Amino acid sequence: MSGPSAATSTKPHNRNPTGRNQYKDCRPKDDNHVTELLYDYQRREIFDKKKISQLLYDEHGIKLSESSIARRRRALGLYASGVTTRQLPETVKRQLVLTQILKDPEKKLGPRMIKQLIARDTGIHLTRDYIRAEMMRQDPEGFASRDTSVKKTHTLGISDGESIIHIMTMSPTC
Repeated sequence: MSGPSAATSTKPHNRNPTGRNQYKDCRPKDDNHVTELLYDYQRREIFDKKKISQLLYDEHGIKLSESSIARRRRALGLYASGVTTRQLPETVKRQLVLTQILKDPEKKLGPRMIKQLIARDTGIHLTRDYIRAEMMRQDPEGFASRDTSVKKTHTLGISDGESIIHIMTMSPTC
């Protein structure tokens, strides 16, 4: 067998010796700049892979597909609040909530604001439902005494020449 098949069986064949492929614009997996940007988007509570892909391209000129972003976020352990809440130990979650409650002695912050503060300070995202339940468990009087309504003053266009009528409305917030 001195034909062409004998020559190819002794040497390994590399179809792409230069390493160039159709993904020339894609950053390597170990690119620290992309990693930092993904952590930044996580801290800013941007979880949608489609939106992240668009932001990377618009703000930084980095072209990454949605599936590549999902793979990289998974490899970095960056998850949205539901997965994080399920995976974290109960003591860690409770401590995060208690730390933020103690920073608010007037007890005016609700679950949504506590959630945002935890995310801003630590980069960890917990569900609002968990935070609400934990707030009620740890400080039921403080949670009940919170004023959960926002007072807005609306001005009507009715005037008697000297005064304008103001109407106070109450709109609930959660």
